Amino acid sequence: MSIFQDFRYFNIPQGTIINYNNFLSFLLIGMVFADIAFVVQYYFFYDPVVIVILVLGLGGLLIGNLLGRFLQERHRNFRSIFTVCEVSYLLLLILYFLREIIEYQNSKLLVLLFFSLKLLIPILIFITSLLIGIKINYSLRVSCTEFIDKKPGIGLFIGFMLAAVSLGIIVSGIFYSLNIPAAFMIAVPILILPSIVLVNLQRNRAFLYEKDFEEEIAGDAAPAPRRDNDNLIFIYLNFFYIVMYSYLGFSSIIKYYGNSAYVELMFVLVLLLLMLAGYIAGRYIVISNLYIYGGSLFPVGFLVFLILLLRWHGSLYFFGGILLIAPAAFVMGVVLNSTVRVIAGRYDDAKRATIIEFAIVIVPTSILVSLAIINFTNLWYYVVLGVLMICNVIIPAIYMANTTTAAYKKALYFAFSLVFLPLFFFIISYYNISLNSNVYVTRAGNFDVLFDVNYDADYIKKDAVVTLGNSPVFHVADSVIRNLKRSLVPVSLFHKDEKKILFIDSNQKFFRNPVIGYYENSNCLDVLSDRDVDYNKLPLTGNQGYVPDKGDLLFYFEHTGNRFFTIVDIPNILDQNYNPFRFSGEYYALIKKRLENNGIFVQTFNISDSRRELFSFAVSNLQRSFKRQCVFLFSNILVIMSSDGDKAFDLKQGNYARLIKFYTTHEELSGVFLNEVHVLSHLVYADISGMLPLIPAGKLLPVLYLAPPEALRLKQKFFSDYIGNNTGALDLIDKSPDQYYFYRTINNLFLPNDSILTLLKKTELAEAFGKYHDETQYLFELKKQAEFRIDLQNYIFKMLKYKEKYYYDLALRFEKNKKWEEAKELYKTVLAINNDNFDANYRMGLLCIILQDIDGSFRYLQQAMRINKDHPKVLFQMGILYFSTGKITDAVEYFNRALQQNEKSPSIYRYLGLCYQQLGNLYDAEKYFSKALLADPNDVDSKRRLDEVRSLIEKENKKWETPEQKNESDVEQDAEMPLPVSKGAYDIRLKDNDMSLPVMDPQTGERIQGAEEKK
Repeated sequence: MSIFQDFRYFNIPQGTIINYNNFLSFLLIGMVFADIAFVVQYYFFYDPVVIVILVLGLGGLLIGNLLGRFLQERHRNFRSIFTVCEVSYLLLLILYFLREIIEYQNSKLLVLLFFSLKLLIPILIFITSLLIGIKINYSLRVSCTEFIDKKPGIGLFIGFMLAAVSLGIIVSGIFYSLNIPAAFMIAVPILILPSIVLVNLQRNRAFLYEKDFEEEIAGDAAPAPRRDNDNLIFIYLNFFYIVMYSYLGFSSIIKYYGNSAYVELMFVLVLLLLMLAGYIAGRYIVISNLYIYGGSLFPVGFLVFLILLLRWHGSLYFFGGILLIAPAAFVMGVVLNSTVRVIAGRYDDAKRATIIEFAIVIVPTSILVSLAIINFTNLWYYVVLGVLMICNVIIPAIYMANTTTAAYKKALYFAFSLVFLPLFFFIISYYNISLNSNVYVTRAGNFDVLFDVNYDADYIKKDAVVTLGNSPVFHVADSVIRNLKRSLVPVSLFHKDEKKILFIDSNQKFFRNPVIGYYENSNCLDVLSDRDVDYNKLPLTGNQGYVPDKGDLLFYFEHTGNRFFTIVDIPNILDQNYNPFRFSGEYYALIKKRLENNGIFVQTFNISDSRRELFSFAVSNLQRSFKRQCVFLFSNILVIMSSDGDKAFDLKQGNYARLIKFYTTHEELSGVFLNEVHVLSHLVYADISGMLPLIPAGKLLPVLYLAPPEALRLKQKFFSDYIGNNTGALDLIDKSPDQYYFYRTINNLFLPNDSILTLLKKTELAEAFGKYHDETQYLFELKKQAEFRIDLQNYIFKMLKYKEKYYYDLALRFEKNKKWEEAKELYKTVLAINNDNFDANYRMGLLCIILQDIDGSFRYLQQAMRINKDHPKVLFQMGILYFSTGKITDAVEYFNRALQQNEKSPSIYRYLGLCYQQLGNLYDAEKYFSKALLADPNDVDSKRRLDEVRSLIEKENKKWETPEQKNESDVEQDAEMPLPVSKGAYDIRLKDNDMSLPVMDPQTGERIQGAEEKK
């Protein structure tokens, strides 16, 4: 058939060029978006950089698109505007990729720009996005217009967008992971530049007659007697659904895996790739009205994702969790393809452009920007999800009800609707999902354990790990808190009181170290925001002598003009595993700019929880950045002091005097150090070079989230040096004649304390690494050596006093978690400290019962009785032991003694009932089973035992009953029932001709056979 067809563009090669330009442009967008996210996350570790970049980028894209539309309507030669915009944003991106070439005083270009104008980078992101928006407006309208070869331009446009943005994220991730310079990325904008010159599309408004042209119409693209409004509603709804489900899935992923840029970008990448797979598959799925009814599959796919995530998020690494979105994303891609085919087949080019522009630019951008600034609560997240799913199911059902669709199809769909919605509410109930006002996307995990921690107490009872985004951030334990306090004391050796000192403490949200407040002229920076810990706050205490400032590191350095003599950096566990900037040469260069001349930089490391390669990276950069270092170790907290001053760590009389003053002024320090010599003994190396061979090598990959951290394992010689060398501080004293007397003084202080200091270090190491039995042995050895040392006696007495309580509380926690052997060892340790600890003996006796050590249980419970002979619980347990070993009489004695001490539990009554039952005293057994049932009416076992005893009593009573003797006349009088008769009366009965009465034997009660035969 020959028809007229309206074609705007005749030059087919121009269509190829515009497709080439579109693909590379989207590739560039993906590369830049991912690279900016990686780079900004590197500098602003705790900030939600992907969300910020999305808001800035999408905002600029939206405004640019609207501006491009405005300019196109008013300027006939819009190609020149398009050219200027495209060249401008390409030049900006080329400069961005060349950023690593520009460096000043070891600071990168982005950092220099930030300190020059902190809003410059967001402005550049916004302007670049705005220029891209103007360019996309032109590319979109060209792609929506028919070329003479009738290839689906809009379909390719959407496909290129999904494929090229995904590929751009992959390329950027490879470059960043392998440390390939970003300068190589300028190849993409260079490849785009020729296409800008070659694109020269002139719009033709004349009709072209095409002979024997046959329309290729299939599936959803076929014209149908349907109003355009019906089509548009479902078209826009599909795009709306895809955006909403994508964001809700994104929210669930960052809820369980954190808001790191690596996690967020991986989710975007996986989502786009799976949608692309569905989009390609959709080309071969030709189902009528798929764009209308396909959306009802979105809730199914998303519920599968949500259920699997709820079940397995704890056992899956973040990449595995993200892959769970696969069913939902694939269905989105299929429905997207169907929707695009409808747009391409049923609307002219102008209408197509308007629909696509509204559907992929205006609507998604407005929704995502709005959602990004809203914090969903648990309630509103599931309300929004529920409403969305209801719309997915109900709107197509309403539409179907008003069509001529076959009745069986309607019935099937309505059945699906009726089953699906209750299923959603069942899932909420089954997984016990709290629909409360708490924020849905929470970052901090296990923070509530800190509400019960009293940091002012003699010891910390808790032993738990707080997390941020499922990764450990702080370990609250007694040894950790003590070592964090200890680690800041040696700073007093080298810091001058009149000078300013800055503490950068990433643990402030979890532990407010009181030692920070001991320093005069101190400032403390808390780098975590309230949002990072879900607005939780530690309980206020009376010992906090300072108020920390809050803010990001770079913002603080940009804002403050102060220079400090000493800067102390205390990174948390999360920093030490995933924050390479905090240990980079670039960071140390920024620190040096805020230090006074020959100032001191101190950095602490938790060597039990540090990432191996990140620790090696930090030590290497510290050595390169500063001239001198010295190293202190406090069990598991390593302290590295660095300075460019040649004499910054020279130990002189003045330094030692400052330490004495600092230690004696603050009485609380006597709980963590024996004396000032004890502080000096923790110096391991006077120079960092002695430690370098003992650090395991590890290559640092920028994208640390791709693999779980490998724990730091220092070589054994490091700990041998720590334990065996107590006089390392002598290496810091100048050997000149004027320092000779001071050198001898310090040496004489070390000599009588050497063995004591070694034992103290061993004790602290055993404490930090959970070797409780060894720790107790070392404490008792110290106790022996303290006979003539009052100060050591007081120190050891304090330690043993709180250790007894600490170990007992820890053993109870192990019991609660059913770690029986660990609890047993701790109870033994408690009893080694104090054999007269009643609670430990009692708990140990119970634990031995669980471990089936009856002899051990007798031993510990008898010891508990020696301490408190009338304790009802012990008497009761002794009764149980005797009962279980068959000594029933002894068991009864102890149970009765327990009753006399008011131990009146259902269990003791039940045991007494069992004892008396075994002894054959059924009436006493009945009495105590009755009391047990009265005390606990739901005690099924006591009820069964009571019924059994009563049955035995009744049987016993019947056994001794003698039946009442009666004569035959009395028996027969007024009888209405057949009665047994004697054999002697048998003949007389027969004479009466009464054959209705059976003949019974009076002794056995059995019927006498043969009576009838005898007759």
